[in-house]
Amino acid sequence: MDEHPTAPSSPAAHADAAARTDEAVSPGTGAGTEAEPVETFDGHAKVDRPSSPEGAPAREAELDPAAAYRKKVLTELPLLTDTYDETYLYLVPCDPGGLFVVWEVGRVTREELARRFGPEFFASNHLLLRVYDVTGVDFDGFNAVSFFEVDDFLNDKLQYWVKVEGGRSYVAELGFRAAGTTFFEKVARSNAVQTPRGVPETADRYVAWGDAPSDPNEREIGVGPDEWRYNQYLYWKRRTHAAPEEKGYWALVLHQHLPFVRHPEYDVALEEQWFFEAVVSVYTQFLHMLWRLERDKVDFRVTVSLTPPLLSMMQDPLLKLRAARHIDQCIALATREVENAGGKPWLAAAEEILARFWTAKHVWDSYEGDLTRGYRDFQDAGKLEVITCPATHFVLPLFRHFPETVRAQVQVACRQYARVFGRWPRGIWLAENAWTPGLDELLASEGLRYFLVNPKGVEEGDTRPFYGSTEPVVTPAGLAAFPIDPETRAKIWSRENGYPGAPNYKEWYRDLGYDADWDYLPEYWKTASVRRNTGIKYYRITGRGVDLGGKGYYEPAWARETLEAQAGAFVFERGAQVNHWYGTNGGRKPVIVSAYDAELFGHWWEEGPAFLESVFRRMLRDQTEVRPVTLSEYLAEHPGHQRLVPGPSSWGKGDYFQTWVEGREFQPNSWVYRHVYRLCGKMTDAATRLRDATDPLLVRALNQAARELFLAGASDWGFLISTGQAVRYSEVQITQHLGRARELLRQVEAGSIVPEYLQTLEDADTIFPFGDMDFRVFCRA
Repeated sequence: MDEHPTAPSSPAAHADAAARTDEAVSPGTGAGTEAEPVETFDGHAKVDRPSSPEGAPAREAELDPAAAYRKKVLTELPLLTDTYDETYLYLVPCDPGGLFVVWEVGRVTREELARRFGPEFFASNHLLLRVYDVTGVDFDGFNAVSFFEVDDFLNDKLQYWVKVEGGRSYVAELGFRAAGTTFFEKVARSNAVQTPRGVPETADRYVAWGDAPSDPNEREIGVGPDEWRYNQYLYWKRRTHAAPEEKGYWALVLHQHLPFVRHPEYDVALEEQWFFEAVVSVYTQFLHMLWRLERDKVDFRVTVSLTPPLLSMMQDPLLKLRAARHIDQCIALATREVENAGGKPWLAAAEEILARFWTAKHVWDSYEGDLTRGYRDFQDAGKLEVITCPATHFVLPLFRHFPETVRAQVQVACRQYARVFGRWPRGIWLAENAWTPGLDELLASEGLRYFLVNPKGVEEGDTRPFYGSTEPVVTPAGLAAFPIDPETRAKIWSRENGYPGAPNYKEWYRDLGYDADWDYLPEYWKTASVRRNTGIKYYRITGRGVDLGGKGYYEPAWARETLEAQAGAFVFERGAQVNHWYGTNGGRKPVIVSAYDAELFGHWWEEGPAFLESVFRRMLRDQTEVRPVTLSEYLAEHPGHQRLVPGPSSWGKGDYFQTWVEGREFQPNSWVYRHVYRLCGKMTDAATRLRDATDPLLVRALNQAARELFLAGASDWGFLISTGQAVRYSEVQITQHLGRARELLRQVEAGSIVPEYLQTLEDADTIFPFGDMDFRVFCRA
């Protein structure tokens, strides 16, 4: 998204107030640094933590040689060269007018050219890039619609930014030309890419309809004769209890995601706090909200995407132990604060904070530290639908030319989902809402029924959308694409008018971890000698433009009054919205898809879970025009929709791919594609060649290489670099995982796998355990 949740104060103001720095050091130095806090983390969990994984080093490494070896492997930074001495050419789509081009001409190719044309070939010929418009044709090298050439001293370059037209398909060739001639000796051909249109499609280029049915996952919950309301929406569908005809539907979709962060080489790893904070403030609070609704027999429907990295962290034994420790540390500090707050103006806030931490512990202990059980319980009850996401949040449109990698991202995610939830997923949240035509075929082949898409993708599809963002469209492969509603998105994310910026809400940037005297803080909160958030906050936003020093004390009763008023307005406006579209669309019932980052509700906006709870209570109690649904439930009732191919889009900068293809001189992130693409190809080659491998050590090495590739290509790192958050940490993560994957594949190729090295990586990068990963997903068909 390019809209940001309302932030009451600038990041710079907080950085100045806390006297923090944004310089980073490499892992293993023992010194910690902080990145500046930021207002948002678009499409992600909000990351505002230190920019390198410094923490207290694991003490046994000082005494145990085996531990010292493990720490060395996990903290070393591999050398990542700019070249591979191979020949290749890649196009990376960025926006409607730009492509990023990466290439290399390797030694073998150069030697062959010299053999064919003589040793003076390179003195009399220069490198040239030819870009073909192949829109609507099956390109054979000669039938392009048109082409142009780039002749800009390419001999001295390895990459280039090319300007093109929006809404077209392109292929490039790299070759040599003799000065003053039209001769072109091709050495490489690129992948094909499609650029976004950049403008809405207003013409009815065709009219077609299709079906995208799904299982509704309905469950009748046994209740007492005076408690039928817990099944009210099911009764509505059956028109019992004189239920009125609804005018439309509301689908709340929460994207719960964090990058996979796990650092066993440190006793306290600062980046792991991202997960621990989310456990305390988001996931446990969300489940407790569902408990309260269930207790009071308040019917509700929510769709939640639980991404594979988050599922892996939720079930990781080490992270579960550390998360439990974090909760206990929060309670201990908050208890001390309540004891010291007698007669102080922040007593009510302190007591509420302590209660919140105890809620987190209660939920955590109830599920024995495995929060996935809570989500499964509510899914099995028919109130919640959990959908999946690409395995490590790859931006799939940027990997369309590696279909094995795209398939691996989807298939591994689905396998993990089936293990955790006991059924196959019906829907998928495409990482970063990133879509490009053709992905639906692969998603359909894995048994998925629908996905979400940025509304600009539908607006810029291959024909005019009849119903805008109020209905899904059906893709050629028969999947439903649900556009996200821009009106409800703005209610939460708008910088100017978003709900979280209300003056009575809690000020996120004033935290005890920065306000308290250093000596007052317990040792747990002083890891690597840096301050960090404790979750204990006593101040309210107060007003736009009020600096951090001028914030007033937080009053829980005032915040409650505000959220109840906002929840009432939200429910009323949804009724007005569906009435409008019900009339405009000729009696077709619209579905309003409100999709947000789940981490907003509870982390950045502490009152967020209570707001959602109030919305569900009011939906049930105050109106009958809007019925909450899950996306599968909606498709089960309304499978037929307009056929349309959405255009390339995401919810990043400009609604395209610029966020992850950033070529600026300072802190670019586009450099990663050369390395990840080469690794994708090598992983596929190795998997295809060794698909029948039975040697346990070889299979383990290939599985771990696949894990490391997945971790290196996560979209989180590119996003963090693009926004200037945790830049050094992100660069280190990319480099380390690339290096580990390359080293494992080198050992496999050489037939000399080092068991100690492999075991170290298996123990550290534990994503996709329990048989979720099988390297054969990378095999060519």
